[in-house]
Amino acid sequence: MDAMNSEKKKNRFEPDGDEVGKVMASLIKANRWEKQLDLYSIFTRWSELVEEEIADHAAPVRIDRDILWLEVENSSWMTEFQYRKIEIEDAVNRALTMGRIREVRMALPRKGKEYIPQRTLRPPQVDIIPPSKEEQDLFCARAASITDEVCRQSFISCWYMLRSRQRG
Repeated sequence: MDAMNSEKKKNRFEPDGDEVGKVMASLIKANRWEKQLDLYSIFTRWSELVEEEIADHAAPVRIDRDILWLEVENSSWMTEFQYRKIEIEDAVNRALTMGRIREVRMALPRKGKEYIPQRTLRPPQVDIIPPSKEEQDLFCARAASITDEVCRQSFISCWYMLRSRQRG
């Protein structure tokens, strides 16, 4: 047996990206989440989808019944973007593969809330803190009732990844 396979067998808690990816893909497909994931990709790709000027002064905040709501920095920019609404809709819809935005609507930040451009927002810091050996053994004992080996190992790997990530 080569070193890579023996290392994988030795630490059964190391997630196998292929197995987890297959489980996630089947979960997404079974629940028909493809369109929603496509639509919500707008949030992570916003600055790539629209011109820099738009991305600097407006950010997506929600999608409701295929209507994309943008928070706009101030009323001057809102007026400007009302004239460019079709341009924004077209740019977003060109990037989507399964979903479609029916309309773009805009709102100003709530009273007392300052507008923060999307590009300045940073994801939270995540530290990897593996669960203790006792926690791992306990979880594996609980997962032992899953008869399908691939499913059980994917479940354990998923738990391990989720349990190991702590927001800092």
